[in-house]
Amino acid sequence: MKFNQPKISSKYACFEKGAYASKAAKHYLNNEFDPNKVQKIAVIRHAALGDQVITRPFLIEARKFFPNAEITLVALSTYQYGMPSDLVDRTVVLHGRDKKDNVSFSDKMANFREVGDQDLIFDLACTNRSYWVNLLNKAKLKVGFPYKSWLKGTLYNAAVCRSDLQPEVETMLDMLRLLGHNPVNRLDFGYPDHAIMSESNNPYFAYFNGASQPRKVLKNEQVIALMEMAIKAFPEVKHVFLEGVKDNEKGDFLSHLTAHDNFEIQPCIPLDELLIFTAKAQLVIAPDTGVRNVAISTHTPTIGIFYATVPFRYTPRYEPIHHIVMNASCAIPSNEQIINSMVSAYATENKTSE
Repeated sequence: MKFNQPKISSKYACFEKGAYASKAAKHYLNNEFDPNKVQKIAVIRHAALGDQVITRPFLIEARKFFPNAEITLVALSTYQYGMPSDLVDRTVVLHGRDKKDNVSFSDKMANFREVGDQDLIFDLACTNRSYWVNLLNKAKLKVGFPYKSWLKGTLYNAAVCRSDLQPEVETMLDMLRLLGHNPVNRLDFGYPDHAIMSESNNPYFAYFNGASQPRKVLKNEQVIALMEMAIKAFPEVKHVFLEGVKDNEKGDFLSHLTAHDNFEIQPCIPLDELLIFTAKAQLVIAPDTGVRNVAISTHTPTIGIFYATVPFRYTPRYEPIHHIVMNASCAIPSNEQIINSMVSAYATENKTSE
């Protein structure tokens, strides 16, 4: 019996559909491309903490696939918190909005050219500034995931499909899969691991209600009611409300709950401490925010509360410990929905740890 074999354009272009490569890109992949001979790659990422965190598996896998390449991270001055510079050889910081009154057009162009000529560019930003970097660079392969289809074949000679139903970290890794790389299934973030650090003898849940956009967070009144319900529903667990840097991320409105032995407010802590804190937690409950992604990066079970942003783009599928609380109508989930999800997640966590 004969089976039809998939048509693959080259050894390093492992796709039929779902991705794009121009004729020039296919010629390069067929005749010149060898991951071991690639000397320079640039990875462009302009985003806040959560999006910086989910870039880490891409950089770790890129290092495996291009073992001899110098990796340059192209970041933005307005988004440097959590920047994964520890995983690259070189970092170029582009001028952001915070610099707009102090730099001229020629300064901006010079800043874009600081990236230097590359063999490959992976654009994980697809912003106006990243467009300029691509335009001014002589890289033989420029890979992106643009929402605007006309950029395929013009600015980018290779691209992967971007969807609100696909986790963004997986879409980024598709750029490497397009070239024939097979990333690990349980993503490696290079951070502390919940499986090793979990404090099962002194269990605690961590809560955070801050975000880059106010529309993503719950009203204080709902958070108060949620914490009161959680304290009663899980009396054996300590409930820790994490404070953020911003004034609206403080926990003063919950101070009356400190009368309970199993509730406390944790002042804002540095990222390295936050990583350990979330890795030890039994559960992290938060809206679509950077702290939730930090918890995901430590493989800690999470409850994601979604109503203002798309849930599936920011929820990994490689481990079934991350739960979404949402309504199809995009209405704000009720506290009952959140508590029910917490009960299910905690029961699964306890069963797994036995």
